[in-house]
Amino acid sequence: MPVSAKQLTFSNISTDFDKFYNQNQTNLLSLLDEFINISDFIPFSFYQNYYSKFGKKRDFSLESMLSAFILKNILSIPSIELLITFLSISPSIRNFCGFLRVPHKSQFSRFKSEYLDDLNDLFHNLVDKTEAISKKINPFLSSILITDTTGFEAYVTENNPKFYQSELRKSKSHAKYFKKNNPDSVFDVEKYAQSKMPKHALSNPDAKLAYLNGHFGYFLKSVVSTNALGLVRDVNFFDSDNTLSNDLRPQDVKDSFDAKSLIPALETHFQLHPDFSYKYFLGDAGFDADDNYAYLHKRNIMPIISLNTRNSKDLPQPGFNEIGIPLCPNDPSLPMVYDGICREKGRADRIKYLCPKSKRVNINGKLQYVLSCKNPCTPSKCGRIKNLTIHHNYRFNTSMPRDSLKWQKLYKLRTICERSICQIKNFIQIKTSKVRNIVSLKSDILLACISQLIAFILIYKTGNSDKPLAIKTLIA
Repeated sequence: MPVSAKQLTFSNISTDFDKFYNQNQTNLLSLLDEFINISDFIPFSFYQNYYSKFGKKRDFSLESMLSAFILKNILSIPSIELLITFLSISPSIRNFCGFLRVPHKSQFSRFKSEYLDDLNDLFHNLVDKTEAISKKINPFLSSILITDTTGFEAYVTENNPKFYQSELRKSKSHAKYFKKNNPDSVFDVEKYAQSKMPKHALSNPDAKLAYLNGHFGYFLKSVVSTNALGLVRDVNFFDSDNTLSNDLRPQDVKDSFDAKSLIPALETHFQLHPDFSYKYFLGDAGFDADDNYAYLHKRNIMPIISLNTRNSKDLPQPGFNEIGIPLCPNDPSLPMVYDGICREKGRADRIKYLCPKSKRVNINGKLQYVLSCKNPCTPSKCGRIKNLTIHHNYRFNTSMPRDSLKWQKLYKLRTICERSICQIKNFIQIKTSKVRNIVSLKSDILLACISQLIAFILIYKTGNSDKPLAIKTLIA
């Protein structure tokens, strides 16, 4: 028997959607209305800045704008356009936010671009509020600080995979010409293509080239810290150039960025929250650097960091003579040669010693190292280099042995930070986000962190604090 088709109108679809949506979201809205008063967390300075231009005559209150963004993130609404659509067809959401009429898209955009610093103050105010709650729930997990680096892809042309493929095709064409004129030389096609990529996006100089999340792209680089409950404790937007001029693999470039970014990020965190203290620090192998261990020991925090094979090359180790000068690994009678002090931003000064059979020679106006050793202990063109830093034994003389069961159990908790970062990216739908302005992107990230902490407070007040990151249960 054939099924007769029923004509649907937009009015029917809108009415059915409104019934379905309200039926499934009433629980979340009622919980937020009952347990959360957003004005309790807004710093007074945020009120001053928001109302300084128009006073009380603003069409939309500060609480209304923040409530709309928080609801957008908890419901994972991917765009402002879709949020406006929901506000237009759902009176309950509109009433919850306190809107008499729906704001225009430009009003949401201006809010993000004008109040970045105030959103940062609101976020850190919530960090202080949730710290006491997390200690009540689980004092041990609250005493663990986990840090990881990540990147938020900017919406620029250079992040299109076709952009890199075009550079790769040019590199392959150049390789044929290079091989014809230099038959004995080795030409790395991918390395050459990567070096030709612009250092920043043409439409947005703040979106800089970096190797993050397993591939090259134009990112807003950041350092995210959480506790072992998964609550975001700090977001630090770390701005530095990852140049590819030095002969490093992409993973080495990322590790170098990780090693340099930790101390500035933690210093900022402790300046904003001087009363916070942690017993353990968890980080991946990218943070395996002498300076980081020394800093954590100074803070009385036990480092749980995996060793990085990049820092532990399978090479014969040089010995030391009676006055502390390193010796040639193949011939201990030859002391290595002092080659100055290495000064690098974000790292301690290091004394550089060079292979005794390596000399610096002027070739065509350029200073280059020439190695005369017949049996070199390293494939490096300039010979073996030994950099000495203060307290360089911290990496191996850890307070807790890396092969102990306790160390391994603690290190497994590190993935909680990665899950929290993934949740933040899902909140703002970073894969589909079309935000071009870096300031607006930073605001989106801070609003996502604010939404996570608001949801955590709601979960705690409703008596479900055993799963602090199970935010989706609020709308189930």
